[in-house]
Amino acid sequence: MKIGLIFPNKDKKDKTIHVGLGYIASYARMVHPDAEFSVLDTRVSTKNEIRQFYQSHFDLIGITVLSPAYYEVVQVVNLIRSVRPGTPICLGGAYVTTIMEEIFKETPADFAVYGEGEITFSELISHLKGETEISKIKGLIYKSDGRIITNPAREQIKDLDSIPYPAYDLFKMNRYPMHRIVTSRGCPFKCVFCNSSSIWLGNWRKREPELIVEEIEYLMKKYKKKTFFFNDNSFNIDLNRVEKLCRIILDKKLRFLWTTPVRAELITKEIAQLMKRSGCYNVGIGVESANNAILRTMKKNTTIEATQRGIRIFKEAGIEVLGQFVIGSPGDTLESVKESIEFAKQSDLDFVMFYSVLPYKSTEQWDYVLTSGTLFNNKIHAYHRTKPRIVFETPEFSYNDRLKAVKLAEEEGYYSDSNQKNFLYDFGKDLACWLQQYLPDKLFRYIYVPMKRIYRNNLWKKIDK
Repeated sequence: MKIGLIFPNKDKKDKTIHVGLGYIASYARMVHPDAEFSVLDTRVSTKNEIRQFYQSHFDLIGITVLSPAYYEVVQVVNLIRSVRPGTPICLGGAYVTTIMEEIFKETPADFAVYGEGEITFSELISHLKGETEISKIKGLIYKSDGRIITNPAREQIKDLDSIPYPAYDLFKMNRYPMHRIVTSRGCPFKCVFCNSSSIWLGNWRKREPELIVEEIEYLMKKYKKKTFFFNDNSFNIDLNRVEKLCRIILDKKLRFLWTTPVRAELITKEIAQLMKRSGCYNVGIGVESANNAILRTMKKNTTIEATQRGIRIFKEAGIEVLGQFVIGSPGDTLESVKESIEFAKQSDLDFVMFYSVLPYKSTEQWDYVLTSGTLFNNKIHAYHRTKPRIVFETPEFSYNDRLKAVKLAEEEGYYSDSNQKNFLYDFGKDLACWLQQYLPDKLFRYIYVPMKRIYRNNLWKKIDK
């Protein structure tokens, strides 16, 4: 059985492997040894490779859906329908789980997977082989006699280490400037703006450090040394696990740089220093707001004082800190945004990004906008084409005030509403990858962070416009 997997993201800023598709393929291979997979990543594939993919015969095509790439997804599905009208098409990914049956309104697909996709997609393959009844496949949405049927949700995989490594061999690994690894899934926190809790049901599941390091060693040996991104919602939920992972990296004398998102208030001096020694050079922190009342309303479960302590701990350990803020949380006003901007200016953050918050279905932020404000467009994928990215207003925070807040953040070089690819961005990432592969470790570490700082201070504003 021949199966094609597509990652539509041709205009996205980052060239990055889609780890989720890699897991879908690796799990299906384990259950269906006869399955032959091909992956098309529209961000890194050549025109000839794209043409060859669409000219190939597949028994099933799976497409992952990101809300910023939704319009490309629609184009891809329509193209497949025109050149291969009888090929079954299955959509999946976080955006499908967000909008559920609505995914069929603009896409003539046959199936959609919601929730965790490995087992569901594998069972769909079994169904197409005539081995499984479609009504028994949990986590599947499908069409039948003109109706859309949603099967019951699938239970989450309890043991993440039972899933094989992502099928890295299906990707053009030399075209990605960074290795990505998922060390955990989900998040135990339930911030009102984040749909992670609705997608992962508020559960946090972790992988064992020994197996994470084995995967790191495999990637470095097979696909050369690159900077690693631990692609978690919050890497440091379990500090004992972080300590164990860092110590294994140090014991094995593995030399590589890595970065990850963290919760600032959970860090300790000892763990931060250990992270630094094991290669961590950068962390991303969701500060969100400098106003404690706003933090309480958004259920951030922290204070700005605790966040500042965490920033200081990372900085003292020699780790660069990226702080991310949102404009438009429940209770937010122009004055509270000014407070956040002032905090960002006075803090020890190395890099600051402000974003206009986007309401997603199945979040409290969405409910707040519907009950307390005015939503300008209820199509979530349309948000990403809105410039500036202000998609709702509330009585206490009008559109004009939000526009003023965006302008203030822009004046400080903090605001971003673009995720478009750019030659300078690609060049900087690819150059950093090349330097890491060929320069001695100490020399590269000495060069890399200052080079990134120059890039951010001098090129970021140009790239983000």
